[in-house]
Amino acid sequence: MNNERLLVVAAHTADWLWRCSGTIAKYLKAGAEVYVVCLTYGARGESGELWKTEGQTTEEVKKIRYEESAAAAKKLGVTNFEIWDFNDCPLVMSEEILQKLNEKIREVQPTTIISHDPNDDTNADHAVASEIVFQAALMSRQKGIESNGLAPAKQTQIYGFEPSQTERSGYVPTVYMDITDVWDDKIAAMACITAQPKTPVVHARIGTHRGWQAARMPGGKGIQYAESFSVRFPFILKDKLL
Repeated sequence: MNNERLLVVAAHTADWLWRCSGTIAKYLKAGAEVYVVCLTYGARGESGELWKTEGQTTEEVKKIRYEESAAAAKKLGVTNFEIWDFNDCPLVMSEEILQKLNEKIREVQPTTIISHDPNDDTNADHAVASEIVFQAALMSRQKGIESNGLAPAKQTQIYGFEPSQTERSGYVPTVYMDITDVWDDKIAAMACITAQPKTPVVHARIGTHRGWQAARMPGGKGIQYAESFSVRFPFILKDKLL
């Protein structure tokens, strides 16, 4: 895994944490590089608890969201963590955000990308983020797009992480990642986010349920906890059989 570079792109500051922090922990422990980019602070649409404080300001909400998410990243061992200050609710796909992510992809040269599932309608920003990632990844491979001298990236698989309301989004798991050995790390990291106090319980349930499912599939013996993902591109079998 020393040559693996995982790029995770989330719409809001904690989306990545709920949905793939176990996978991130697995990558880090295997020696891979991990980069986490949050397109927004989620200050307008995902910080309802914070806005209950009298006299609350956008600047203070962003400060709290950053501190909590950065603490979670540190607990997992993520050193390449950043939040971009685009608006949420709504998140808008613009030339500016596409160009910035295009350049980030060229900079990182990821071997794997994880973002939102294209059909996630739990929050409208999630599907928009998925499309931003898809478009920016396409841009990152084109030689004709000026990107501050950065070389084009190679095409790589894009995985979509599971929405918090699976059936409502029409999400169907394609890949299960066994996170049994890093489950405690995920739980501890999720506990850093006090701005969304109910969400850790939701994703603890999802991780437990996916672990139960995975344990009953071929090769799944012993799995207790798992994260699931959809796949943007079909897998190609060249050097191995089914």
